[in-house]
Amino acid sequence: MAPADSAAIAQAMKASDQAVAAALGKSHFHDPDRIEFGIAVPEGYFDWLGTFGYRRRLLTDTRFEHYLHTEATFGHKGYLTEGSISAVWFIRPKAFWHPEWSIRPILEGGIGGNIAVQFADLAGLNDWSSHAHAFVKSHLQAGVETDLSDRAGLALRGRFTFPAHHPLDYAQLVLFLR
Repeated sequence: MAPADSAAIAQAMKASDQAVAAALGKSHFHDPDRIEFGIAVPEGYFDWLGTFGYRRRLLTDTRFEHYLHTEATFGHKGYLTEGSISAVWFIRPKAFWHPEWSIRPILEGGIGGNIAVQFADLAGLNDWSSHAHAFVKSHLQAGVETDLSDRAGLALRGRFTFPAHHPLDYAQLVLFLR
């Protein structure tokens, strides 16, 4: 194959990639997966939670994007320590998502499985008590996010959970890395 043929093939492939991107929209190539480090202010007993998450886009179509969001949280206050893990399938309507905007709104909902483990220091008894609870709930996230660079960004969001005594789970500030 002659060098001119290789250049023509490379040019055709680039044009094809651009056509696919235009047909599917920029969001198809935006955030296929990312890691998130965050801090959250929860509703309830704890003053704050540390969070670590992983988000993977699974599907996209003309109206929705589908994500799997896994997250681990950790909190400690007084005699109580709690950790949790969750896996949530989120659906984001494309009508509310504008990847080209510098500050983008977040609106997504889904259903997820959660496991929470609590450890309590029994004062005066030199003993620990533990409790684990697994549950399935629906979640809604709303907020905003912005890019700091091509590889990193910040998100500020609230997570609402239903059914719950306190529907606002937490307000969260996240640094995400692509």
